[in-house]
Amino acid sequence: MNKRTKTTLRRWCLYGWTFAKWTMAASAIGVVCGLIGTMFHFGVHEVTAFRGTHPWVLYLLPLAGFVIVSFYKLTETDGLGTDDIIDAVHEGKRLPILLLPAIFFGTVLTHLCGGSAGREGAALQMGGTIGQCMGRTFRLDDRDLRVATLAGMAAFFSALFGTPLTATVFAIVVISIGVVYHVAFIPCLTASLVAYWISVELGVAPTRFSVAAPELEKLMLLRVAVLGVGCALVSVLLCRTLHFAEHQMKRIKNPWLRVICGGFAVIALTWIFGTDYNGAGMDIVTRAIEQETVAVPWAFLLKL
Repeated sequence: MNKRTKTTLRRWCLYGWTFAKWTMAASAIGVVCGLIGTMFHFGVHEVTAFRGTHPWVLYLLPLAGFVIVSFYKLTETDGLGTDDIIDAVHEGKRLPILLLPAIFFGTVLTHLCGGSAGREGAALQMGGTIGQCMGRTFRLDDRDLRVATLAGMAAFFSALFGTPLTATVFAIVVISIGVVYHVAFIPCLTASLVAYWISVELGVAPTRFSVAAPELEKLMLLRVAVLGVGCALVSVLLCRTLHFAEHQMKRIKNPWLRVICGGFAVIALTWIFGTDYNGAGMDIVTRAIEQETVAVPWAFLLKL
């Protein structure tokens, strides 16, 4: 056997080992994210249903905020969020495992009391934490830990929304706009498919809608282009508003007082505009698509 053949054989052995390693690691991450993601889905679903039949829990929102802040302080995860998950991929920042119960508990309690919270950020945070912690358990090196973090993000998102391919692309692209971590594609897709399979087997219905596709003609393309521009502008407005609000709220130095003020603000807005904008707000989307109920034109501002 000549030197060139040995080099080729060694390279293919390395490829085979890498594929087997990531198949096992990503599958394990997918299993854990699938199980915890399913628990999270049913937790949010049940508390949302409870809030619908017991609207008085809205008035417990300031108290819920106080409890959530206290839990964050207790677990020393105060101030950690999606930006820290992104830093974990970019810079190898270590994520504490206690961030998982903090986000799980905090999000479910927020939905119970009508806080206007989404599930996407929570999915990225919990999934990224699971992925990195399991990567450390598997003794992966720094580079592989970052891929494991991405795989966890994709898997948890897939378990919640039932969209394996979308979750894979979203987790990879959201880390760095315009840059695709192609090395993470197979681990993320594997973890997403496993998590999706587990969530479906445990009774989580994927988030999907069946609609008739319109004819592909010039006017429709123009409408879609205008819609795309509008969505981009609203996204910019959302980001700037969140940053502005965060900066202003930090003027209240006491975090417990800050969250109580936020809770009373949501209660006041609910009195004025109704309950459509509490929780995740998926009811408006579902009604608009399945029942053709037109939301008020400024609904996006009210949710914001």
